Amino acid sequence: MINIKGILFYTVKTICYILLFLITFSLCLNFFDSFYKGCKLYADMEATGVYEGPVQVYYTLDNNVEFTGDLFDNVNIPIKDGRLSIKEKIKLTPLSVHKLRLDPGNSESAHIVIRKLTYQDDRGYCNIDLNAMGQNPNNHDVKTSYENGVLDIVTTGKDPYIVAEEINVTPFKNHNDIWAGISAIVIVFLIYRYVRLKSVYSMALDLWQNRTLILSLAKNDFKTKYSGSYFGAVWAFVQPVCTILVFWFVFQVGFRSTDVGNVPFIIWFIAGIIPWFFFSDAWSSASNCLIEYSFLVKKVVFKVHILPLVKIISNLFVHIFFVCFMLFIYFIYGLRPNIYTLQILYYSFCTIVLVISLSLITAPLMVFFKDLGQMMNIILQFGMWLTPILWNIDIIPANLRGIFKLNPMYYVVQGYRDSLIYNVVFYNNIKQTLYFWIVVFALMLIGCIIFGKLRPHFADVL
Repeated sequence: MINIKGILFYTVKTICYILLFLITFSLCLNFFDSFYKGCKLYADMEATGVYEGPVQVYYTLDNNVEFTGDLFDNVNIPIKDGRLSIKEKIKLTPLSVHKLRLDPGNSESAHIVIRKLTYQDDRGYCNIDLNAMGQNPNNHDVKTSYENGVLDIVTTGKDPYIVAEEINVTPFKNHNDIWAGISAIVIVFLIYRYVRLKSVYSMALDLWQNRTLILSLAKNDFKTKYSGSYFGAVWAFVQPVCTILVFWFVFQVGFRSTDVGNVPFIIWFIAGIIPWFFFSDAWSSASNCLIEYSFLVKKVVFKVHILPLVKIISNLFVHIFFVCFMLFIYFIYGLRPNIYTLQILYYSFCTIVLVISLSLITAPLMVFFKDLGQMMNIILQFGMWLTPILWNIDIIPANLRGIFKLNPMYYVVQGYRDSLIYNVVFYNNIKQTLYFWIVVFALMLIGCIIFGKLRPHFADVL
């Protein structure tokens, strides 16, 4: 007799692995391609006697066009005692450049040494000929000499610069599709070996079957949180609004914070603070869920693992209100919703999964170590200031930005701004996307292990 259920299960399983491979291959290919994307200038140079003006890179998008004051990028390199040193990539705004002009400050009698300039864009790369730049500087305020692959420049006027007239890129020779295929095979094999799709399916099915109970508990939790007060659930919305108004008054009215780029400060600010409110409130309440619902935890038949999700959904009601409030403020400022706005659903899902993974670690530990709640308050207080909510990450030196980007909430906060302000697709920064999900899955794995180990002892302690 043919086992139809068994055949159907393995057919669905095979289809799932094929889809998983295709999705993983696409992500890996995008990841490897990201190393070749963008317009950059790799510079290795030093200067002395530079006291005035920033280092700037001017460019043209057409060989027949002259340099203008519209197309340039500043290089934020600190100058100390008249010295500067650049040995890094300079990110340029356009997709491709035809001519470059390097302005090393506005100082007379400065001495500049350039060892290497390499240009790269999506098409390929080009090692700029320093000898040609020295022979044809197109500027009377510099004296140049070239020896042993090093371009030596002495400025004689207040507007020194050198020009790279021809940038002929060499196309990249990469095998990203091969590396993406190998990576996808390895990842799918590891998932096949260590992750049981049947258990994932069972958990998803369990949550779906208990959706009515979860929603009912979430609604009840939301109502009872403020049941003793006269205004009830209104306080859930008033306090965050007051917090936003206080921060706005302090930073925009008091400190007179300027616009962030071309975006009003309040617009830029609320796109970061609102997801943080959801994260901090949801994580705090989900971590206390086992203690708060101890009467349910003691019941043998009750599925304890749904309690963190109940708390998260309860806080999600408030978050939905604030997202609507934020869109209303944006509408007043003339920013209309578009297709990119829908990405808020994705970033909200990212926040939910992050909170679930963290609460699976902190909720069971809170039962045995109640001081963890105070420690979490300190972590959240520091976390708010270490996440670029009230400040722009561009003010941080380029070599230190990677440290701040290790914070998973940076991905969410920046994602809200990309969706609402900058119109950036979520997979545009594939490296940060992959990093976020790797961290989340690692935390989820650790949380599941801790929750499973401590679960039999909850009733004894509570």
